[in-house]
Amino acid sequence: MDYPAPGYAIAETTRKPYAKIIIIVVVIVVVGVLLISAIGIALGVGLGVGLSKKSSSSSSNSDTATTKTYSILSAPTVTCTYGGSGTCGCAPTKPSFLTPRIIQGYIATPYSWPWIVAIYLNNGKIFCGGFLVTYQHVITAAHCVAGTTASGTTVYAGIETISSKSNGQSRIVANFTSHPGYSTTGYINDIAILTLQSPFNQTSQVGKCCLTFDTSLPSIGEHAVIAGWGVTSSSSTTISDNLLQGVIQVQGSSASCTPQSSIQVCAGYDGTDACYGDSGSPLMTSVNNLWTCTGIVSSGRGCGQSSLYTRVSAFQSFIQGIIGS
Repeated sequence: MDYPAPGYAIAETTRKPYAKIIIIVVVIVVVGVLLISAIGIALGVGLGVGLSKKSSSSSSNSDTATTKTYSILSAPTVTCTYGGSGTCGCAPTKPSFLTPRIIQGYIATPYSWPWIVAIYLNNGKIFCGGFLVTYQHVITAAHCVAGTTASGTTVYAGIETISSKSNGQSRIVANFTSHPGYSTTGYINDIAILTLQSPFNQTSQVGKCCLTFDTSLPSIGEHAVIAGWGVTSSSSTTISDNLLQGVIQVQGSSASCTPQSSIQVCAGYDGTDACYGDSGSPLMTSVNNLWTCTGIVSSGRGCGQSSLYTRVSAFQSFIQGIIGS
């Protein structure tokens, strides 16, 4: 299956979702080739629109075009004790934290985030992340499922590398429910719940994330962890083979991120950010000494700045109406 290039021609000031979606722009490619032949000008990034990429994934953890030195942000403190299938937000394998980046990130400790899943939509043409809140329900971003069908959606759990996803568990989606108030204007209510045809089997590699419905969380200044298989630089067209993680900080409004309401939060830190392919993945904070999925990767202006996250705690009635209390 193919993974498309993100829409590089979109201006940096235009907010865009972080799902990776195929857009065929034959005319642009043809014009670019003619320009090269005629005047010998090299292709710019903007002419990358619509170029598809095979599903072989990159395991590179650096952006060779960038030499900036990034500072390190300390991770939230969680010292929970794993208690089996009934446990949320706690894994038998503990995460470790080396540097803060998904963009130029480092590989997560294998199976330290057992609730994070890889979602292939539209028969593999769209890739997003998500997280388990029960063994039969996945939370992701509403923009990931827009225009797709449940029957063409497969979810993989218990994996660390995309190239070995067949070694994990997979389930077909029975149906998905986007928030009825979801809007592409500002990506308000950007949340959806996938109901699987059958539950995942709980193992040491497959678990569920905790939720909180305290609408003050996550709070400004709080440290958080993001993890996903998204691209490792804004110029990349291939998702990461490895699950990468980074430590960021919840922020107020900024030039790169302005929440439309209290149901959205901004977060980032010194170049640490989500990017294309990370849509739907969790922003995780420490609540009651457990890893709690308090945000959903929603949209951003480029990569390497603060991004917009859906505040999970604002959607108690929507979530419980589908998964139960």
